[in-house]
Amino acid sequence: MPSFSIIIPFKTGKAYLMECLQSALAQDYVNFEIIILADNTSNHDGSLDAVNQINDSRIKIETSNNTLNILENWSRIKQITRMEYMTILGYDDLLSPQFLSTIVAQIKDQPTASLYHTHFNYISANGALINPCQSLPKQLSANDYLTLSLQDKISVMATGYVFKSLDYDAVGGIPIYYPNLIYADLFLWIELSKISYLAVSPDYCFSFRIHNSTTKTSKDKILLNAFVVYLTYLQKLTAENPCFEKTIRLYLPAFLANTTRAMAHRLLRTEKIDRDGFSLELIFETIAQSASIFGIAYNPLDIPTLKMTKWIDNTPIIHRLFLFFKKVYKKPIY
Repeated sequence: MPSFSIIIPFKTGKAYLMECLQSALAQDYVNFEIIILADNTSNHDGSLDAVNQINDSRIKIETSNNTLNILENWSRIKQITRMEYMTILGYDDLLSPQFLSTIVAQIKDQPTASLYHTHFNYISANGALINPCQSLPKQLSANDYLTLSLQDKISVMATGYVFKSLDYDAVGGIPIYYPNLIYADLFLWIELSKISYLAVSPDYCFSFRIHNSTTKTSKDKILLNAFVVYLTYLQKLTAENPCFEKTIRLYLPAFLANTTRAMAHRLLRTEKIDRDGFSLELIFETIAQSASIFGIAYNPLDIPTLKMTKWIDNTPIIHRLFLFFKKVYKKPIY
């Protein structure tokens, strides 16, 4: 019987944590443990006291005496003792009762795979169904995964992937040099898929929670910096394997354009007084400079929608109208 460690990095949020734990404890497969990674602030709302009151020997709490940020907390995963297989679960996400039994069936059916996954649903902050993830084939090589990610044809999340603990250690674990771990999960799934391949179940066995959030300048800066780190990783992949190089050369221009548009639109929704010097020009220049390491002459202003974005941003009355419109219409207007 394969054994599993369900690892939940946790900061604070009692209600979500308890719902998450109950979903994990309700598994119809029995050989697992739950490890909560907490710090010295995690019990301020009584979250850890509530966990202890469950009084279930399958739950372990690994508490740090220090106040940890997301990078410091996730870095502890490699330091703890884990079972043969492991999965990382967001404290606000939910597992279906058949999640582990579905993974066990995959392991028996495809024992040579190095990464296992199931389809999943997006849910809202209050647990309502939003929509299912993008459909995936039953097997993906690392190059397949890279191709789909560059085309935005795969839903990349940290939750719902299962892999051997030894393989996690072998690839170095979650790379904490990615700011706020943005793109770090994408890096990890590609690296684990390189060992063998990803096996995907067509069953929908977990739920990933989407929260409403307000765009803030600090998040925009972090997102841009993380993207630059990920582009550096892609450059390393081009030198590693001819298949990776071909894929990246083929799909990188569209990936750059789509990411630039997304970042520019995020910033456009922010009042200029709240940007703290962050600008569209900085986004354009930074991504163009990173693109140059691939020998790509990338000019964001060659993209018509980005020309429009800059015009809106540089025309005060139009930008004010745009911000007003965005208060009542949340989707991108182009």
